[in-house]
Amino acid sequence: MNDYPIAKAIITLIASYKNSATKKLRSLGLYPGQDMILLELSKNNNISQNQLVTTLCVDHSTIAKSVNRMSKSGLIETHKSKEDKRITLVSLTPKGRQLASEIQAICLEMENKATAGLSTEEKRLFLEMMAHIIKNINN
Repeated sequence: MNDYPIAKAIITLIASYKNSATKKLRSLGLYPGQDMILLELSKNNNISQNQLVTTLCVDHSTIAKSVNRMSKSGLIETHKSKEDKRITLVSLTPKGRQLASEIQAICLEMENKATAGLSTEEKRLFLEMMAHIIKNINN
């Protein structure tokens, strides 16, 4: 008997999704988390590293390390803000934009795979319940 069925379900869901997505993303040659940076920059290009930290809920050293690696790989560019030279802005290169498109296709495939057989109403309810659980955990 499982004493914590909700916790087990959440952990199993996260692990299953992450494992499946990682297998697909590995072929793109990215380090973990770089996919999320590329996706964020594809939505909001030319943003500060601090904005990436806040949006992606990771620490600054993680973003700094990833930005450095991705810059060396030619996926992103960095430059100082004209308004405030202390701020480093990050933007996609054409290579990064192309890779972000490939990641978006993988994410859509994963979304469809994860929700196969669910009705629109079931998807809506799932999202509503997850939002409620997240709110409970964060309060």
